[in-house]
Parts: sequence; C-alpha cells; structure tokens
Amino acid sequence: MDLQRSETKRGLVVTGGEGPEKGVSLDNRADWTVVAADAGLSRAVRLGIKPDAIVGDMDSLDRPELLHEFDDVEVMRYAPAKDWTDTEIALNYLWKQDIERITILGGGGGRLDHLLGIVALFDREPYPKQWITNRDIITAVDDIIEFGAPEDGIVSFFPIGPDTCRMRSSGLKWSLDELVWKRGDVGISNECLEKTCQVKIVSGRLLMIHALSLPLVL
Repeated sequence: MDLQRSETKRGLVVTGGEGPEKGVSLDNRADWTVVAADAGLSRAVRLGIKPDAIVGDMDSLDRPELLHEFDDVEVMRYAPAKDWTDTEIALNYLWKQDIERITILGGGGGRLDHLLGIVALFDREPYPKQWITNRDIITAVDDIIEFGAPEDGIVSFFPIGPDTCRMRSSGLKWSLDELVWKRGDVGISNECLEKTCQVKIVSGRLLMIHALSLPLVL
C-alpha cells in the first residue's frame, strides 16, 4: 500500500511490544533519524536498522549486552520511575530536533494500557504521523491522503484530536462525505474499491487503520 511521502526530514521510533521483525526498510536512510526505545533496540537490530540514539529505562531489553555494540550511538538511560513512557521519550527527542513526520514501529499487542497509551499520543499536539504494529498500519490523516487497497480491502477510520472531523472521500464503498464526527464516533470496516482511494480532511483529523502488508519500504 503506497502512501504519499514527504520530502522533509523524517523520524522513526522503534519501540517494544509487537511489531514487524522482518521486511521493513527505509527508503533513504540519510533522511531519517532513528531512535530505539528500550526493547525497540532488539527489533531495530533484527530489522538491520542502526539507531541514531537509544533511550529508555532498559527494563524490557531482552539482551542488555546489545548496548555495548553501540558505543558510537547516543544512549540516554532513565530511571524506571518516570513521568513518560519510553516511546514518549523517543518522540520528544525527535520533536526537539524539529522533526515532525514521525513513525512509531512496534507497540502492538501486549498490555492494553500500553496500547491505549500509544493511541492517546495521536490526540495530542504534536502527534506522530504513523504507527506500524505486527498487523496494522495506523496513519494520522490531517490533509489529503491517497492509498491503494490493502490485501483484505478493509480500511477503518476514527476521529482524533479536539476538533470535529469533516472529510471527503473517493473510491470507498461507503463515502465519508457529509459526515460530521466527534470523539467516540467510528467508521469500521469500510472498503477500498478503486485502484486509488482518497480521503481529504475538511476539518479535524482522522486515524486510518488498515492491514500491514510486507515487505514495507518507509
């Protein structure tokens, strides 16, 4: 599934939880700043993606000795008792560098509170632009997005952020035109019927969810 790409600097947070263990690569590594958050370091190694920084309390890192293999990488260790999750720390690291287009890789499955914690990040300002778990790609839509049908054809939408969401769409089985969504509304199991579908935001923003298909080039 091809999504429109920005030419601006991009950030990748590789975190723990369930996520792809193979088949993910970066289109142009020089355009990315990669931060491994705690157990995300192990995933980054398995994917062959070297991080530019490693952050977190490291309480979930299955192989602590991995840290010794990155002597040339900035490592920021935190106490387990802290106000932010390791994923939030990684996001803040990137935002402080004025990197706005951030993808989270991992964070699926596991504890429900951790899962909801990542969902909550998309309601904030600033917010990540994409989240990739072991099963799904979740994208924050705040302008116009064009996409092809995922393998199962199914795509779902949820309003996020403080503002009422209004949008236009083309190529979907159930049009989003004229809908007015607030938090708590849902658009589950829509279908992409055309080679290229489009959603255009009039106000607010959406979270779009569809099935992950590998290999994936970010």
